[in-house]
Amino acid sequence: MAREKIQYAAIGCGGMGRRHLRGMAALHKASFANMELVAACDIKQEQAELYANEAEELLGYRPRVYTDLAQMVKELPELRAADVTVESGYHHSVGKDAMEVGLHVLVEKPLAVTVRGCTLLIETARRTGKVLSTAENFRRDPMQRLAKALIQDGAIGQPRLMLQTCIGGGNRISMTIWRHMKHTASMPVDAGVHEADLLRFYQGEFKTVYGQSKLWEPIRYKGTPRPQPQTTNAPAAGPGGYYTAYRDSMPDQVEVTGDDALYAHITFESGVIAHWIDDHGAHGQRRDDRYVYGSKGSFQCSGNRIGRPITLHVDGKVLEGDDVLPLAPSYRLSPQAAELFGGERPARYDIGFPACDANLIALELYELGECIRAGAQPEVTGEEGRNDVALVYAPFESGRLGRPVTLDDMLSGRADVYQREVDEMFGLLK
Repeated sequence: MAREKIQYAAIGCGGMGRRHLRGMAALHKASFANMELVAACDIKQEQAELYANEAEELLGYRPRVYTDLAQMVKELPELRAADVTVESGYHHSVGKDAMEVGLHVLVEKPLAVTVRGCTLLIETARRTGKVLSTAENFRRDPMQRLAKALIQDGAIGQPRLMLQTCIGGGNRISMTIWRHMKHTASMPVDAGVHEADLLRFYQGEFKTVYGQSKLWEPIRYKGTPRPQPQTTNAPAAGPGGYYTAYRDSMPDQVEVTGDDALYAHITFESGVIAHWIDDHGAHGQRRDDRYVYGSKGSFQCSGNRIGRPITLHVDGKVLEGDDVLPLAPSYRLSPQAAELFGGERPARYDIGFPACDANLIALELYELGECIRAGAQPEVTGEEGRNDVALVYAPFESGRLGRPVTLDDMLSGRADVYQREVDEMFGLLK
């Protein structure tokens, strides 16, 4: 007998919300579906109506539309959870409000736009007894699960060095204007938090960070949008495809306020060293790669959510794809991930970004439902999400203080020169 599904509302029906809707569609079709979307809530009613229309096409039924959280909860007494995908600068306030009216929450990354914002959400979750899950999907990618298993199973010996590089962007506006503004999480925060989470997922907790951040491109331009692949359910499938309305309405150029690059030297508690570049103002050759070196070898895991196989260099041999699997015996996807990605131990996949993106979000939503049922904690808790944000901002704060900063510096507020202006704006300073 099928269990009753957890009813939830989508709060935030813009570009990221529509991507989460595709995740719900993937979960809806899966054998393990445990969530039911019953409401779409956005301060812009027309946006919520569009979302509800798309939901009807994808799910076969139309969720109710709201512009007010309190009214939605009052009219839907069986509502138990919220999927929060509003602009990053409002994650902390909307997530807090949702928990205080009785909802468990999945909050899109970054958990909040500052460390103090994250702490507010964590404290609210503790006070209300609600599940707080950070929607961080890079680590759920099967290739990242395989990479973590290679490290844990000793394929490269004792890890020593990690190189994480993301370079590109030039002076173009990336999808939305708010992704370049300090108070709504500039690109190294909004996008770089993915890389921060993978650094910690691979190597454990960070100890100290020395680095700096820069604003290389104070004026950004609309430019010509890159062509997007097509799907049957949307006019454009990639992340940019869901942001067409923003691009159509944005000015030709904008003066930005948030730093667009970070450079960091990181020491982990394990002793591993990492060099991290996350530069969204760079011109010329683009780079997006990840290397881990150990006492016996190294591996490269390049690209995210595209299924590209890992390349392993060990014992004078170069191994790729299925040849890597024997060196990662602990690598096993969950039954739910295995269903979505076609096997328990995939060494690669080729389903395209839209399907991968939807599958990973489906796993986030599924986990939320199971945590609500069991009273359990998700993999990426509020604390995990906060430490990701702390790692992102550590080079920002280190550069301004002229010294290395520790995790405790970041969590305690001793290192907050860059963030303080944002915290003051949102009333987060106690």
